[in-house]
Amino acid sequence: MPVSEHYDFVICGGGMSGLSLAWHLNHSALRDRKILIIEPDDKNKNDRTWAFWEKETGPFEEILTRTWDHLDFINETGQKRTLDIYPYRYKLLRGIDFYHHVLNEIKNNPNITRLQDAVEKIQDGDDKALVTTAGGSDFTAAYVFDSTFRLSLNRPENHNLLQHFKGYVIETAEPAFDPEKPEMMNFSVPQINSECRFIYVLPFSDHKALIEYTVFSEHLLHEKEYDEALLDYIQKSGIQSFRIVEEESGVIPMSDEPTEEFPGKRIVRIGTSGGYTNPSTGYTFRYTQKRLAEMVRALEIHGSPYLKSRWADRRFSLYASIILNVLKRKRHAAGDVFDRLYGRNKASMIFSFLDGETGFWQEIRIMNSTPVFKFMAAAFEVLRLRLSRRKK
Repeated sequence: MPVSEHYDFVICGGGMSGLSLAWHLNHSALRDRKILIIEPDDKNKNDRTWAFWEKETGPFEEILTRTWDHLDFINETGQKRTLDIYPYRYKLLRGIDFYHHVLNEIKNNPNITRLQDAVEKIQDGDDKALVTTAGGSDFTAAYVFDSTFRLSLNRPENHNLLQHFKGYVIETAEPAFDPEKPEMMNFSVPQINSECRFIYVLPFSDHKALIEYTVFSEHLLHEKEYDEALLDYIQKSGIQSFRIVEEESGVIPMSDEPTEEFPGKRIVRIGTSGGYTNPSTGYTFRYTQKRLAEMVRALEIHGSPYLKSRWADRRFSLYASIILNVLKRKRHAAGDVFDRLYGRNKASMIFSFLDGETGFWQEIRIMNSTPVFKFMAAAFEVLRLRLSRRKK
């Protein structure tokens, strides 16, 4: 029978962002609040891997698979450039390790409840929000944190691309990888239809690595196209004997569609739903941790999760739209764009830029390292689209 129960916080969606919020709450002064997590999946599979750069010690250091302080970048002609990324480190976290770690922690907190169900509807209210599940249960909460809201990704005034990928974790009979140097981007694969396509290789050891084929485009590929690209890369790398240990695949929206992090008095959108995904790169993990930590601190201090937006956020949103325009309109080969960015600037400055942490003069320098006239054309179109959107 349907039940009706009140919680301090209901978290809709128990994936990366929902479980991250639960972890931050569990490590705060709010750990004694009554919390419900609603998620249809039991999260017992390694469905994804997060790779991200970070200067500081992060919240999940103890479960990282690997960290690196150098990365290899390979351009379209096969030229390799080793990037010294100090003061950043590049970190690899497997989804299954993250799920197990967080779920094992929160199960020891009697104030946190998990419900295996799907969210059907969320209704805002003055003093509480109402969540209805597919199973017919109703729950109210002082605040509902929602990662299940889907962006439309079909409005012509926005730039909408998909970052889609498939990866193999392989073990080789002979040593085949340098465990100290992952390939962050390898553009030497065929750039079919002038789309942005690259391989990245994250080595666990000299015999084992994750090899992933990534495409930025408007449409997904047929399954066999991902497999053919991966097997072709492996063969051309000289690897003859190997076995596939795991497979993973996914789709990340790359869109400048406006998002509402706070769409109501009692509803907060988190993760991709709340705009935490970098539109021009698809990176989500690190910003999610940063934003949720700020939100939990606000709850501790003010009793409200609401955060003010910064002017800098709008500036970096504009930059992301310009990069998306260049990629979507295929104004310049994506591989050459990234080659110029990492070849003419320190990798640490590019990372800071993508994290929205650079100053204006650094941003001018970065812009001057791109194909300037093509990026200017993209900027004018982005501004025109934004003006037309405001008039509607």
